[in-house]
Amino acid sequence: MQRARVPVHNINSVHTWLKPPVGKIKCNVDAASFNNNSIMGHGMCFRDSTRSFLLGKSDFSHSSATVLEAESLGLLDVIQVAISYGMHDVLFEIDSKVMSDALASTATPTNEFGDLVSQCRSLLLIRPDFVVSYIRRQANRVAHSIARASLSRPSPHIFHHVTSTMYQLILNEMN
Repeated sequence: MQRARVPVHNINSVHTWLKPPVGKIKCNVDAASFNNNSIMGHGMCFRDSTRSFLLGKSDFSHSSATVLEAESLGLLDVIQVAISYGMHDVLFEIDSKVMSDALASTATPTNEFGDLVSQCRSLLLIRPDFVVSYIRRQANRVAHSIARASLSRPSPHIFHHVTSTMYQLILNEMN
């Protein structure tokens, strides 16, 4: 039996956020842990080739998940959000090298992290226009900030406009 290859790209040299090509959407996603890993949050930020903010989301849960599992849950959630909003040609950026490598591997860990990787792979296989790339944390500051602020809003919280606290961060990232 032949396995389909999940499109995953590793970009190790990029340290700043770069706008996506015309016609593409870029989504950065990140996770954060709070209270000795008893609460996990994640944040996401969708932007287009004009650098316009399209959509953001923060969410948190009381969980004993590992940070890696939280990163995986964040990626799974963001893929589902993109599908539910009818988005196409989405470039997902994550700053978890372990998650990126797990998606690209043919092996699947036999634990909760492996189950989440499998779920992400399944969605990516049916959406070949979705691509996941590894980026350095320095290029993922907006998603990281949303994840860190996830406890300050009702969970889940979807926003369609740049919040005042994110505005300066997004401006700085574009320069």
